[in-house]
Amino acid sequence: MGSSGRTCRIGAVEAFVVVGDKDYAAGAGLQAAALGSDAAVPPSTRSLHEVGDLHICSYPPQAQTCLVRITADDGTVGWGEAHAPLGPRATKAVVEDVLAPLLIGRDPFAIELHWERMYGSMRLRGHASGYQLEAMAGVDIALWDLVGKLLDEPVYRLLGGPFRTELPSYASGLPGATIEERITTAEGFIAAGYTAIKMSTGRANIETDLAGVAAIAEVVRGRADLLVDAHGAYTAEQAIAVAKRVQELGVYWLEDPLPPEALDGYATLAAAVDIPIAAGETDCTRWQIAERLSRKAVDVLLPDICRAGGITEGRRIATVASLHNTRWAAHVSMGTSVHVAAAAHLAAASANFLIFEFSSTPNPIGDQLLTAPLHPEHGILTVPDGPGLGIEFDMDRLNAHIVV
Repeated sequence: MGSSGRTCRIGAVEAFVVVGDKDYAAGAGLQAAALGSDAAVPPSTRSLHEVGDLHICSYPPQAQTCLVRITADDGTVGWGEAHAPLGPRATKAVVEDVLAPLLIGRDPFAIELHWERMYGSMRLRGHASGYQLEAMAGVDIALWDLVGKLLDEPVYRLLGGPFRTELPSYASGLPGATIEERITTAEGFIAAGYTAIKMSTGRANIETDLAGVAAIAEVVRGRADLLVDAHGAYTAEQAIAVAKRVQELGVYWLEDPLPPEALDGYATLAAAVDIPIAAGETDCTRWQIAERLSRKAVDVLLPDICRAGGITEGRRIATVASLHNTRWAAHVSMGTSVHVAAAAHLAAASANFLIFEFSSTPNPIGDQLLTAPLHPEHGILTVPDGPGLGIEFDMDRLNAHIVV
């Protein structure tokens, strides 16, 4: 513990826009792959099998996020991250203009109090998700990192863990312009020790999507579980048909087959098929998760700790899930290693954690900005055991990616 110990106060709250060159959509294999001449279906399709493009998220031309730094008056620093794939400057403004005034001069140990005050600051104005909760997540994670450093303990111990310190992880994203290239990529993931791989659908017609899934499922069968992320692409009737087909192919879960608002559709789908339906990355609070669970609209939860209010709300979400005997998997798509470390500490301290997502392609703002690596080895992510989040930035490398 620092010399001032529990008597220290929050001296500064800062936010930084961090950017690195990366074509995320291509690197994650979000575009449809070209089918080979021996594919089960031709690349042409019938009009009723088209899914359109209104569901497709906007992606930036580079990797970007918003880091939060909280400094105590004894000089101890905590880092957090607010999920900000688009508009990180807006997130920075929320942190510095809305949230920081609520924290300066306050006790950093009162994390639950700070969370409620931050949430209450915009609650009656309708800001119960989006930039507000993402900014809160960055601040909350930074507070946990700071307190862990002040107490010289890893965050997972402050949360009552660990249940485990080695987290099973899956390779997220299957890049390749053709099915043959994606098969080669999948083989590489298996050789690297991954026993689960996630690929995307929803950017092509249904026939092409299913042909691609069938090809990968055949290659990995018996060696790795295949997860499929549809990115909210399908209508209610399409989702049931696709779920039944990928279930036949041995896919482990079908992720986000419907738009996130379609809770009735999710409930109907989950009741109609045996394959687990995974969802929840857009849900930012325990109240949203509780509604999804109470309506039996999900089988595997996918909270994103840098979107869903940070470690404090993430722990509550895990508890709500446990009331429904439901497991959760960490959603960790694009960002820095703060995102990875924060989610890993929560996973280590959670009884109902299932598996950890790790981006499968090189990340220019990932662990190369740290003083020590943080990525899965042989499909296992080891939770950092140093104080706080257990990671340290190489400040020269980090500063090279901060945009003023």
